[in-house]
Amino acid sequence: MPFGQLVVGSPGAGKTTYCAGAKDFLAALGRKAHVVNLDPANDGASRSPYTASLDINTLIRVQDVMEELHLGPNGALLYCIEYLEQNIHWLLDGLRALLDHDRDAYVIFDIPGQVELSTNHASLRSIIQQVESQAGYRLVALHLVDASHITDVSRYISLVLLSLRAMLALELPHINVLSKIDLLGDVVGGAHVEDDDEDDDDDDDGGAHDLASSSMPGARDDGMLFNLSYYTHAQDLSRLLDVDATSTSPRHTRLNERICELVEDFGLVGFETLAVEDKRSMLRLTRVVDKAGGYVFAGQGGSSSSAPQETEQERYERFQPGSLYATTGMVPPRAGAATAAALFGTAAGEVEGWGDAGDVQERWLDNRDAWDEHEAKASKAQADEALERRVYAAANKVIREGVTAAPE
Repeated sequence: MPFGQLVVGSPGAGKTTYCAGAKDFLAALGRKAHVVNLDPANDGASRSPYTASLDINTLIRVQDVMEELHLGPNGALLYCIEYLEQNIHWLLDGLRALLDHDRDAYVIFDIPGQVELSTNHASLRSIIQQVESQAGYRLVALHLVDASHITDVSRYISLVLLSLRAMLALELPHINVLSKIDLLGDVVGGAHVEDDDEDDDDDDDGGAHDLASSSMPGARDDGMLFNLSYYTHAQDLSRLLDVDATSTSPRHTRLNERICELVEDFGLVGFETLAVEDKRSMLRLTRVVDKAGGYVFAGQGGSSSSAPQETEQERYERFQPGSLYATTGMVPPRAGAATAAALFGTAAGEVEGWGDAGDVQERWLDNRDAWDEHEAKASKAQADEALERRVYAAANKVIREGVTAAPE
């Protein structure tokens, strides 16, 4: 069964950047991935950071629609998606061609940034249903939102409502993601205050700052009001209203109260975090997606001869502490074999390993400079070690060849 991701989100959330990063990251794990560009405003090679295996611009382009039908950018984009729905055979034939070439083809769909497509427009949902039913794909929706929105109460409440609406509209296994988390420290200006209590694990209030001081005028401009875990769990939203009430009109406050009640009644919204250039962040999100979609339980199909062959370097690195292999157990799998995460995990529950909200806050907010310095030193040490191994290997090769060539 082929698997894939549907990457949706608001403009500027980093969808295209994530698609390119995910394709490269999965390739590093030995999993070939294809990006299908369904954004007709993304005109491919001139601006896109990836090479699409299937590109909607070969079927229809936003610029052509704007010129011929005299529509604005948003109207032209909706027309393009409706046109794709009417010509779904183009997409299905392309996906079948990918499967004919690689029956385990993992596909990442890059979706346009118009939020109405994933919240209240019927065409995208119709396209998804046909891809699942006729092409046999098992998809996971990945909804990206810019992490900087959590620094403002009203914007955070809005994005929580938007995430809930997308979950209900798409009807897919769904993961909400706070993207660009590595840039959040620049937004809050390093003003995030750590709790006096060092043990946050038992902190039922999500590590809140003192609301009396947070609710002072101008407090929202100084950084986050709560620890990151509060925003990723998206629970007890009424605490935000205690702060927001001091800076908004009563009508606005009542509206936020009703939205928070609605979101909490459903109890569905939560967030993962993402920094595309951070290997550990990408690894955690990949494991979450694999678990949500069932890939982690199905493994890779195909014959064992199609599995990637380990190099000598990969065999050496597999058991090094902190390596990608040691962390994920990504050994070339047998045909149909489940991964290590499937054997020791369940469909529900947290993903084990680095990457929960506490780890992310420590890395990107509280001690970002120290971590940057530490990782730079570790990267240099790793490069020096790799160079040393190559030098020793070359020297040993010369010695062996010399011994072989020596006269008896």
